[in-house]
Amino acid sequence: MGNTPLITMVKSRVLTESPEFDDTASQLDNTLSMLCSFLSLDDFVSFLTSPAFEQYARTDEPWVVLEVGLYVDHTKTLELIPSNDVDRIVDPRMTGVYPDHVVACRSTVELKQALRLWLTHVTLQ
Repeated sequence: MGNTPLITMVKSRVLTESPEFDDTASQLDNTLSMLCSFLSLDDFVSFLTSPAFEQYARTDEPWVVLEVGLYVDHTKTLELIPSNDVDRIVDPRMTGVYPDHVVACRSTVELKQALRLWLTHVTLQ
């Protein structure tokens, strides 16, 4: 593994009013307003399961859309919509990776599999 990141993420838009933030969640919101990068899929999924991200994004109703991209080609992107019980991945470019261009992940294993599938697809193009 080199020093070049694999995945990027940035806050794309909000679906509803954001929840009340404590200082940690507020700082994370500010950080996610800028492009963040991750060296590996494991690093990325580890971040999505971190206590800080859980507090920030895991609500009963989804409120934020995060854009996930391939670091080496920022035109290859997905949308991640987290909530308490499911992470929805939307493929706005309709690459054909997921049926109906959406996949609902209810576990970390499912999330990693869905992202790995997309990464394999877009890096072969």
